[in-house]
Amino acid sequence: MRSMQLIIKPKNKNKMKKSTKFKELCKTYGVDYKLVPEVLSFEDACAATGNDPINVPIVNHLPERHQKRLIADYKLSVIADALRENKDVNYNTRDYKYFAVFLVEADEQRLSGFGLSCGAYVVWYSCSVVGARLCFENRDTAIFFGKHFLALHIDHHLLT
Repeated sequence: MRSMQLIIKPKNKNKMKKSTKFKELCKTYGVDYKLVPEVLSFEDACAATGNDPINVPIVNHLPERHQKRLIADYKLSVIADALRENKDVNYNTRDYKYFAVFLVEADEQRLSGFGLSCGAYVVWYSCSVVGARLCFENRDTAIFFGKHFLALHIDHHLLT
């Protein structure tokens, strides 16, 4: 009689063993590697989400000044999906949602800086003017997303 081996695959990618490189990056960024899925590139994100990294939006018919932003937006959206492990964000809950936040100081190349911070409330009213497409369930993932993919965020948010 043959013996059979039972192979158990982790259900959650977060539980899978993480690389030393990833753990070091998380330490550098000040985040807990246990809370962040290991997604180090757009290609990693495509593999995790089932997207083809070759198929990015065709934008060459649009003004050149907007092309980088549109491609960066697509790439950041795929990366965010991978970091959320393909789970949709439930916008109908009162659960906290976390975003990467940036402060851009004005200089000779960027004549106007900005900071993203918003909060307003009174007893009967609250609002947020921050988009939710690139949000996460925990602070660590949002920080990793902002710091590790900073070049894409620059292309997305600033005229480069």
